[in-house]
Amino acid sequence: MSIEVVYEEQPTKNRKRKKWVFVFFGVFVIACVVIASTIVNKNHDAAFSAYKTLVGQTSENEFGQLTLNEVMVDDNQLLLNATFVPAKDVNFNYQIFFFPQVLVNGQNYMVRNGGQTIEQGASTYTIYSSVKMRDLPQDDKLQLEILYNDWNWDKPINEPWTFEIEASQKQLQEDRKVITVDKTIQLKNDTKIKVEKVVTTPISTTIYYETLENANESINFKIVSTAGKTWRQDSSYTLNEQHTKWGIRYDARYLTDKTYKLIPVSADDSQLGPAIQIRRK
Repeated sequence: MSIEVVYEEQPTKNRKRKKWVFVFFGVFVIACVVIASTIVNKNHDAAFSAYKTLVGQTSENEFGQLTLNEVMVDDNQLLLNATFVPAKDVNFNYQIFFFPQVLVNGQNYMVRNGGQTIEQGASTYTIYSSVKMRDLPQDDKLQLEILYNDWNWDKPINEPWTFEIEASQKQLQEDRKVITVDKTIQLKNDTKIKVEKVVTTPISTTIYYETLENANESINFKIVSTAGKTWRQDSSYTLNEQHTKWGIRYDARYLTDKTYKLIPVSADDSQLGPAIQIRRK
């Protein structure tokens, strides 16, 4: 079985103009790829089972057979696991990937779409997808329409693999904790930001903040526990076209202690501004 992995993440708009692909190899990838830290890692299967909806539906077209295995709903994120068996005359490898388009209750909440392809051997591939959302409904059950309708961004699939399912987030809603912050800070680079809230689930923790002045890109953050343990973010994504609202995500990180500090930092880990103390109720 190959352990080479392609991981890509892209905004849902301007998909043909902006695309960046990162190819990783070996064990390093298994440790670092975002989705691998949640769905792929078998150590987390039991812990995350309460948040998964098992599907097992299969769709087929000229490119081959795609089976949607499971869907996991997180805070403003959907994680999908599918198995692809290409048709005999289709030249497919781990550097090819599909990014599903997802409607939730008939509405489009998508802001970012990423994924990876892993070769399992014998012309079988696992397709992992991470779909970031904005203001995902908090209903216990979500009606999802999932379409795998393009091949490496620019090759449309005329007869897309399509799935319509009902996904549960009841257990996630019970375990999800929202920590209101509502704190404005001035950074050393003359950027002013407002940290609005922190949302933590057993699957991930996300900092939501807004840029108020002088910033054209996301800010890095560290989370520090009272014992001094530190976590760096796994990914960041913009929540609006103006790139002023951001989500900063830490995968497989559940804040269970009472207090933590949020520290804005530069790429070289230098502190950019004052620490913000957050407290769970």
